[in-house]
Amino acid sequence: MGDPLFDNPEIYPYHRTEGKKKRRRWTFINKAKTYIPGVKEKVSGVITPEAVALAGVGFFLGRAVLLGELSPFGTALVVAAIRVCGSRGYLVVPAVVLGLVTVSRGMPLVAAVTTVFCLWFLIRAIPADIKRPWLVLPLVVLALTVVIKTSFITFNTPSSYDYFSILFEAVLAAMLTPVMMHGIEAVKRRPDCLHPLSGEEIFCILLIFGGIIAGTGEIGYGVVSLKGILSKLTILLVAVIGGAGAGAAAGAIMGTIPGLAYVTGPVMVGAYAFAGLLGGVCKNFGKIGVATGFLLGNIILTIYINNYGNMMAILLETGIATLLFMLVPMFFIVDFRSTLGLEKDQSDKYSAEAYYKEIFRERITGWTKVFNELSRTFEQVSSTAGQSWEEQNLQKMLNLVSEKVCSNCTFYSTCWEKEFYKTYQGLIDLLTQLELFGVVTPDGLPEEIKRRCTRTKELAITVSCLYETYNVNRYWSHRLLESRQIVSEQLKGISEVIGSLPAELEFEVVTGDLEPGLRKKLKEEGVPVDNLLIYRLNGKGIEVSITKQLCGGGMCCKDIIMPVLAKALEQPLYAAASICTARVGDVSCHLRFYPELNYRLTLGVAGIGKNGSIVSGDSYSFIHLKGGRFVMALSDGMGSGPRAAMESGTTLSLLRYLLESGFGQDLAIKTINSVLVLRSPGESFATVDMAVINLYDGQVDFVKIGAVATFFVRGGQVELIKASSLPVGIVDDIEVSTVSRVLEPGDLLVMVTDGVLDSYKGEDDREEWLAGILSDVTDMRPQEVAELFLKLAQTGAGGVGRAPDDMTVLVARVGKQRYLKY
Repeated sequence: MGDPLFDNPEIYPYHRTEGKKKRRRWTFINKAKTYIPGVKEKVSGVITPEAVALAGVGFFLGRAVLLGELSPFGTALVVAAIRVCGSRGYLVVPAVVLGLVTVSRGMPLVAAVTTVFCLWFLIRAIPADIKRPWLVLPLVVLALTVVIKTSFITFNTPSSYDYFSILFEAVLAAMLTPVMMHGIEAVKRRPDCLHPLSGEEIFCILLIFGGIIAGTGEIGYGVVSLKGILSKLTILLVAVIGGAGAGAAAGAIMGTIPGLAYVTGPVMVGAYAFAGLLGGVCKNFGKIGVATGFLLGNIILTIYINNYGNMMAILLETGIATLLFMLVPMFFIVDFRSTLGLEKDQSDKYSAEAYYKEIFRERITGWTKVFNELSRTFEQVSSTAGQSWEEQNLQKMLNLVSEKVCSNCTFYSTCWEKEFYKTYQGLIDLLTQLELFGVVTPDGLPEEIKRRCTRTKELAITVSCLYETYNVNRYWSHRLLESRQIVSEQLKGISEVIGSLPAELEFEVVTGDLEPGLRKKLKEEGVPVDNLLIYRLNGKGIEVSITKQLCGGGMCCKDIIMPVLAKALEQPLYAAASICTARVGDVSCHLRFYPELNYRLTLGVAGIGKNGSIVSGDSYSFIHLKGGRFVMALSDGMGSGPRAAMESGTTLSLLRYLLESGFGQDLAIKTINSVLVLRSPGESFATVDMAVINLYDGQVDFVKIGAVATFFVRGGQVELIKASSLPVGIVDDIEVSTVSRVLEPGDLLVMVTDGVLDSYKGEDDREEWLAGILSDVTDMRPQEVAELFLKLAQTGAGGVGRAPDDMTVLVARVGKQRYLKY
């Protein structure tokens, strides 16, 4: 028993001591465990995969600089991220600051960083349930940006241009704030949302992505840049998802924002939009077709604007983007189409159609107004500066002459106070003499100045030096004004393109079992088609567009296709013209069939090259458009031969693609003019003579750009349709004038190039010569009239081999549509 009693006293104290130590240790650990999870929870609330991705976007948007000095994207993203994501948007702040550090230095960097942090603190203090956040937050961004950045530049000697730049940057940041908010909200709710993205959300996301691409800067390897690859990949994806219109719009956006960042906007917008348009046109051929069309668009425009130095870089970037595009799984494209609402079940497609159309129209109208307002702002600034610059700087120069030459002269009060107007007029005469002859000497001063001035030598030298400086300043001021006008025109063009998109909603592509059945039936009849689309027009039935191989003028469109379509669709359809409209050299035939046309056309064509050459610098085209519109187009390239043929042919090819893609005729002409001017200003041009005929109501619009008169014949009376516009490719801003008439059955339209009129050597007016002949041949067929005019022109020139210029004649007779029964 002794051992247990002896052992117990030593055991209990031991256990009690250890127990106290354990309790202290576990108490500390428990406190740590209670504190650390709170820290982890707070950190995990800020650093999430979504926050990291948003921070990456913030870094590149912080680097995005427009027009070399404006950084509106970063501040707008900070406000939008904190507003939409709360604490998860805090990581954007250091990311944007880091992006700013990589592209800015000195006082501008300090001002930008201060603006970001002030916005961060201020936006957090604004209540979440504030009314009208879409108005309050942009106003906060605008006011804070103006106040902070203006405060920083006042320490230097700022000019009015500095203040204007700050104001314009603040306005852009304010306008981009709701764009960023809508874009982030759309991406944030996308996984849990069953509804497709709206048109506004798509545009906001594309605009954010355009800013990201602009922020990549010169990141790349060798001649290949990351911005080029991303831009082209985006356009390819949008083209295969949305088609020609979406591809062109994406190209315009991808070219505009990075283009403004690197001051290459006009060329970039045109090149990307055209390549996106070609890629979207080939959408029905799948990914390979889109990639091929996009590649051809890049190659064509690279050659067309004579920029061979960048061809290798463009080809490498396009090749890499195409490879990445081909690696994108098809299910991803299909899912994305569903996300955008482009693929729906037939059961709910038509029920929601009116609603989505209205929403789309409303949003597009809003963005059209935004770009119109931006364009108007630039235009007002340019016009105001242009009017006041000459007067202000001339006055400054005369004041400098007074200070440098006359300030210490004993006759100062006489010349500049008592006889101020005589002195002023004498200096104006001196400047006029200097501008006319380029030099002024003491002996060449006006007599009134030589009579009274004792410092004629100093005056002549000073005026010459100051006038030289004045001319330099005037040159660069005009260049600045031109740049502003170009930006204004580009913004206006983008506004018109965006504003024209709702017009596409008037047409609806009919899908289902009709297309495969029609393809099969036409193939059985020996007419395989490459492309077939059926459109339902609002209030005008169904139109059918077909692309097929050439039949060599066999008129299978009239004898085979029209009866097949009429039986399948249970209504008669008609072609616009009663003869073949395919041109020599075409690789395919583009047809469109219309319901219940009131008018039809009979066409005639004749032409020959200069001195009887088979290569003519004139080109013509017949274009079938939606809504019963038929276009007769004639173009005369500068000079003659292959180069002129290329000019006129390219002009009409661009015109066809733009009109078929939904561009208005005025905007199409202006777009073509911009492409030709950017490629080689003043070196080449082409006329455009176009008649757009509506076969439903008979209205015809004559558009003449540098072309000779069109002859409009009715009942033996001949009217000359004229216009005074310059050809496309000469000046930046071209005026498109339109003359409209209403056609009646029996009317005759005759379009000629100047080579036909120049062949006449008589004393009478050359146009009256042709008009007199036309009044006597109204009963002849159009083809006979065209051949007669060509023979008369050749005879007037002294024979086929002596034709002074290319000659082409287009003739169209209007007839009443004869309704057929099948």
